[in-house]
Amino acid sequence: MTWLTQAQPLFLAGVFGWSGMSKTLGGDLGDLGDLGGRVAGTALHRLLGGRLAPPAYFLLGVAEIALAVSLAVEPGRASALSAAVLSGGFLVYLGYAAVATPQASCGCLGKRKVRQSWRGFARAGMLVAAAMVAATGAPAWWHRPPLAGTVLLLAETALFIALSAELDNLWLYPLRRLRVRVRRPLAGAPDVVPLQATVRALVRSTAWRETAHLVTSDILEHWDAEGHRILVYNARTPDGGATALFAVPLDGDADAIRFTLLDEQEVVAAG
Repeated sequence: MTWLTQAQPLFLAGVFGWSGMSKTLGGDLGDLGDLGGRVAGTALHRLLGGRLAPPAYFLLGVAEIALAVSLAVEPGRASALSAAVLSGGFLVYLGYAAVATPQASCGCLGKRKVRQSWRGFARAGMLVAAAMVAATGAPAWWHRPPLAGTVLLLAETALFIALSAELDNLWLYPLRRLRVRVRRPLAGAPDVVPLQATVRALVRSTAWRETAHLVTSDILEHWDAEGHRILVYNARTPDGGATALFAVPLDGDADAIRFTLLDEQEVVAAG
């Protein structure tokens, strides 16, 4: 299957070129950024220290770009084996990181820092496999690109992106938001206004500011009626004990809150 071998150099060139530019250009083309800040919090910082990690990170990016150019311009056994060695080195590095500093980011692709997971190992293993296939040798595929090779290249690229947690914001997060919009998982839930939301609307209202000095307890009772939530409190007036009732609209309209103050016999005041 010549097309299988032909597709790998271009796939590897794209991956290493992308990774190298993210390291040397800071993830945003033209933005050199702060190498120290990009490396801080990564396993490489733990391995080499704050002084050596930034230049090593930059030189690794340069090497990846050089390898990408070699794979794209003149693919061959030497460049494919170099890609295999570099990918194998990534696997070793990830193994070290998993043991020495499992909470740290690997800093492998882009400046976005993500926690290490099995996806990083699977991605590095995928690159090793692709490099070993490419090492079997084949003519440059883009001279006469076969359909099967093109489909394979697209599939490998999609798989690589799926295994890259640093790129989740490009596809996974938008997909999750779309699923929520389409499925509307809370659509069937009862439309109940939390009690705390009603209390918050009450204490921010003019009615509360004018009557709060009379209230002497927390909420004693509450119920919903005709689009309002009735809140019951103990109160005290110059004439003695009373009961304060607030009718708070369930839509949170603070200007429409009504207040009634009752003693044991009659309505003392209303507002």
